[in-house]
Amino acid sequence: MRPGIKLFVGNVPEEASAEELSELFSGVAGPVLGVALMKQFAFVHLRDEAAAARLNGHQLHGRRIVVEPSRPRPTNTCKIFVGNVSAACTSGELRSLFQQYGPVVECDVVKGTGPASGAQPRCGARPRALGGGGGG
Repeated sequence: MRPGIKLFVGNVPEEASAEELSELFSGVAGPVLGVALMKQFAFVHLRDEAAAARLNGHQLHGRRIVVEPSRPRPTNTCKIFVGNVSAACTSGELRSLFQQYGPVVECDVVKGTGPASGAQPRCGARPRALGGGGGG
């Protein structure tokens, strides 16, 4: 485990790079231990926790970034992706379908045209194999 603090950085513009984030954070908080850049969000490892307060709301390529301490997902939850969902499906319908298997903490239906379109319910229980496999 790395020393320091892991920060979540949200609303990151697509044109931002890991190097740019590293420079931004090192200029405010000192040495950056690492940057993991995903699509529109990142995780930045620092030694100084106060950097979150100083950079929260900072403008980057015309967007206000959100900076806060990273909160790990509880170990007793899971997040699943459900693809090929009808465009007419609502998050309420999907929630009702999955609640028969356990509590649903969050359910989002992502509407779009790209390969990342789909739904991502987060379940409050470990998934179980359906029909004989024993599993989880």
